[in-house]
Amino acid sequence: MTMKTLFEEVSVNQRMNVAEAKKKFSEILARTAYNGERFIINRRGKPMAVLIGLDDFALLEQGIRSSEKPQGLLAAAGALAGFENFEEIMNDVYRSRRESTGRAVRLD
Repeated sequence: MTMKTLFEEVSVNQRMNVAEAKKKFSEILARTAYNGERFIINRRGKPMAVLIGLDDFALLEQGIRSSEKPQGLLAAAGALAGFENFEEIMNDVYRSRRESTGRAVRLD
């Protein structure tokens, strides 16, 4: 899983470039602290940083330090992390199923 994929799955209220974040820093800081909003800050279109509130940060720190196995989406993401060519593997599976005449398979 790439960092970009991870950011696409995170619930983020808004994405903005560095210049806009600088201009509105006081506003987005208040929105983060009081409303729990999250912001991804981009530089030249690439995610560079995330602004999150202290509650979210505490949960993140707790999750990192926790010895429990990840659950839900985090567990699935962790399981797929070792498969760099996962999409290629799945395309091969779908292609072989389409070409197979042994049984009927719907791919819609």
